[in-house]
Amino acid sequence: MKIEILGSGCSKCKATEEIVKKVVKKLGIKAEVRHVYDMNKITEYGVMMTPAVAIDGKIKIEGKIPREDEVEKIIKSLK
Repeated sequence: MKIEILGSGCSKCKATEEIVKKVVKKLGIKAEVRHVYDMNKITEYGVMMTPAVAIDGKIKIEGKIPREDEVEKIIKSLK
């Protein structure tokens, strides 16, 4: 599973990254989690508001800091 946090590196983007990493660790899954700062790459996804989370190339969260339970539910639905 490839999880990308899309955002400029602002505090909301960093918080989103920490939440995603925490949930991945909690669930004990193998996932590559990386932060994408490149605005060209972010706009290629069609993202208009950051932070955003893409899982395996598909936007799952956009424009907000997600709750842990929200991230957990999304990841579990993709397993």
